[in-house]
Amino acid sequence: MRHVLLTLFLLHSAWTLAQETGTLTGTVRDEYGATLPRASVSIVGTSTGVACDDQGRYTLTIPADTALLIRWSYSGMPPFEQTVRLAPGKIRSIDVRLSVTELGTAVIRGTQRDREEGLESLDPRVTRFAPSVQGGVEALLSGQLGVAMRNELSAGYNVRGGNFDENLVYVNDIEVYRPFLARAGQQEGLSFPNPDMIERIQFSPGGFEARYGDKMSSVLDITYKRPKKFAGSAMASLLGGAFHLENTMLGKRLRQVTGVRYRTNTLVLNGLDTKGQYRPVYTDAQTYWTYDLTDRLELGFLGLYSSNRYGVVPENRETEYGSFNQALRFTSYFEGQEVTRFETMFGALSASYQATKYTRLKFTASAFNTVESERFDVLSEYYLDELERDPNSSQYGEVKQNLGIGRSLKHARNALDATVVTFAHRGYHQGAHNYLQWGVDARSELINDQLSEWTVIDSADFSIPLNQGEDLELNYALKSKLRMESVRASAYLQNTWRWERANGKWYTLIAGARAQHWTYNGQTVASPRVRFTYHPGWKKVDAEGDTLDLDWSFWAAAGLYYQPPFYREVRNFQGELNPDIKAQRSIHYVLGMDRRFTIWQRPFKFTTEAYYKQLDDLIPYELDNVRIRYYGANLAKGYATGLDLKLNGEFIDGVESWVGASVMSIQEDLYNDSYTKRYNADGDLIVPGYTFDQVAVDSTVVKPGWIPRPTDQRVNVAFFFQDEMPNVPTLKVHLNVNFGTGVPFGPPSATRYADTLRTTLYRRVDIGFSKQLLGAKGQEKQGFLGSISNMWVSLEVFNLLNINNTITHTWIQSVDGRQYSVPDYLTPRRYNLKLIAWF
Repeated sequence: MRHVLLTLFLLHSAWTLAQETGTLTGTVRDEYGATLPRASVSIVGTSTGVACDDQGRYTLTIPADTALLIRWSYSGMPPFEQTVRLAPGKIRSIDVRLSVTELGTAVIRGTQRDREEGLESLDPRVTRFAPSVQGGVEALLSGQLGVAMRNELSAGYNVRGGNFDENLVYVNDIEVYRPFLARAGQQEGLSFPNPDMIERIQFSPGGFEARYGDKMSSVLDITYKRPKKFAGSAMASLLGGAFHLENTMLGKRLRQVTGVRYRTNTLVLNGLDTKGQYRPVYTDAQTYWTYDLTDRLELGFLGLYSSNRYGVVPENRETEYGSFNQALRFTSYFEGQEVTRFETMFGALSASYQATKYTRLKFTASAFNTVESERFDVLSEYYLDELERDPNSSQYGEVKQNLGIGRSLKHARNALDATVVTFAHRGYHQGAHNYLQWGVDARSELINDQLSEWTVIDSADFSIPLNQGEDLELNYALKSKLRMESVRASAYLQNTWRWERANGKWYTLIAGARAQHWTYNGQTVASPRVRFTYHPGWKKVDAEGDTLDLDWSFWAAAGLYYQPPFYREVRNFQGELNPDIKAQRSIHYVLGMDRRFTIWQRPFKFTTEAYYKQLDDLIPYELDNVRIRYYGANLAKGYATGLDLKLNGEFIDGVESWVGASVMSIQEDLYNDSYTKRYNADGDLIVPGYTFDQVAVDSTVVKPGWIPRPTDQRVNVAFFFQDEMPNVPTLKVHLNVNFGTGVPFGPPSATRYADTLRTTLYRRVDIGFSKQLLGAKGQEKQGFLGSISNMWVSLEVFNLLNINNTITHTWIQSVDGRQYSVPDYLTPRRYNLKLIAWF
């Protein structure tokens, strides 16, 4: 009987308590709409409170029939407080937007959570004004820690010596890809992320958490918007246009954001050395829908269709290069054409379920398909001449002598079809003093690749290589038909602990591990990762007696980062697949710090990181423009080390800018590699095409040892600077500057030890001038213009200094074996006019 009475008493107490409380729910965001995971919602003056989940959502139970002061807060932002009174059993939704700490209109991004997780938050709105040929979110990465960009026609970027295939790119927790067959930046087209649809961008250059996938360099994590009201934008320029709409329906339970983009780079491509009829057409359409099926279950859909088509009928090319002492001119005439097509379809369904107040479960199913084709038949006739450089000569600047003449015929009929289907689950649990995350996924990959390409070279009426008999031996030939089908399964578990101490001191430890198994090679890899962050809470007293927070943070990160091969790493130069290939491995060691401070009453942040990466089981590769050609085997070990620095803030009142600098080195040593030096009777080293006596009487074996990887750019400096005209705040200037030392290159052969030449310096300045037409303070709008909240016109000048930057080299071989390298230059100075409107 005592047990029965106790049970009835407890049930009655629970029922009474339920009748005496109310429930407060909602989402916490910043003023730009980005959700604020783990924001705090509490009752002022009590210990009652909750932390938001990973999507910024919260549920707080409060006493009923009592006026309570509720505080919504997030590190680095002023809190918001509101008095709330709820009737018994009442459920009320309050969505809150917290202001970012700022002066004027500039934002110093990087919250406490970013510091803990090693992520840098970027503002996607800057994309619209940053002068960039590509026009994508990748333009924001220039100047970030460890990032190097050397090709304005490509969305590719290198991070701390890694190539683009070593970077993870996520959109709404789903990994996305770029075209497989692209040889040059102008073929890539539009990158996946649509800047108009983005809510949040986060970037990590290394030492990232276990919840991110298996790549060796960096993470770019992008989240699309969940609109709260009707809005849209439109952009038109000489390089294309874009349009997007976002709105809510069904009492804000159904939300959608849709964007369409069109781009053509004809204006820019017409400035290349190779003249011809360029026909680039890049289009895509994306849509993202979310629907609150219940208060605890949200359904989502993300869809994409992209068509990137590039065609060119080359006519002629003239390139002058060399030094003052030996100036050369390369002239070529073409027949034929080149056509590439990349069509991509992508779809993802997701379900996010709030299982309990502190636990959220997410399930995702996605499918990615790309159909790519590459077809070209191009005949070229070329001449390499030396120019007269004697100013006293009447032939100054004219051809002095011919160094080589020849023809080449290049043919290709390549086709690739790739399908990737993924099923994934992620979980999040907010504990009292920890934050637990976990995930599992299974991914099916099916790739069909048909290769058929060959090259014939004729130098001075002699085919290269020289042919014996009646058969024609091609200079290069590749013909194969490949199919690769496999399944990857992976899982991760990660926990975050945080300890608060007095006087603003806190510690954070993030530890986790992930594992992956790939059926193609049967390999299973495991990757433990850890990160520790310390905020000392240092303070000082200024001359006026005020106590100021010095706001320093320090961190250390280490981890094992495996990169199981994808299709391109598995295929070698001969068009064969290697089923015995293994995952590349990188061990990261990172030490870093940042400091937030104020200068001229404006906010700034300085960040620096030093790193060392130990590399094993590397798959060597060669770079040809943007195409990465892998050796298809684990043939090397290596290392990367460097120092990155970044300063961002309001150099000019009200406008944010940043500057970044990196010093690094990445080297590799191929296992058991060597080459032979041959000497003639005079003791001279025999160099084909140069040495008169080609008869070898002696030789030595040389082991190259450490050589630079193709992305070994020792120094890189980039900055993005914004200014506004004095007394005319509606007229702004945006300046983008990039400087980088040369990267290694060498003759086209499978001899990595020869790739130790260096390209010239990369120097580029892009500038934009923007004028606000509508939306300025105090400006009246009537009629149709009344629906436009903001409108700008922008004039952009690409490559302001008109510097010839080299992306790769064309190699010419004479019949005697001598090889000449001709630089392939990127785009010269070009102009673009752009009109942008928001409504």
